[in-house]
Amino acid sequence: MRPNLIGRRWLVSYQIKVSPEVRKEIKDLPGHVRVQARQLISALGENPRPSRAKELRGKLNIYRIWLAGRWRIAYEIDDKLKLIRILRVRRKEQIDCESLRSSE
Repeated sequence: MRPNLIGRRWLVSYQIKVSPEVRKEIKDLPGHVRVQARQLISALGENPRPSRAKELRGKLNIYRIWLAGRWRIAYEIDDKLKLIRILRVRRKEQIDCESLRSSE
């Protein structure tokens, strides 16, 4: 992985890991939400902490980002491995923050 120099900052791309279960969640999204989800997930590889992402209280390195309507993406960042694990892509009320953890 070769870092890119933009201005005075080095950008290091993160690998994005999406489990088969989460791929199915994305596939089952309404069309416009699915398109936005794919775009946001791709963009996380270059910027894993965009301004609209919020770190979940009590969940170190687990973030959620708002999608169209009531949809959310929950993901975990591993800075040492330069890896992003997408944990859930669901409606806000279907994401149980207590159960969010990576499947290793």
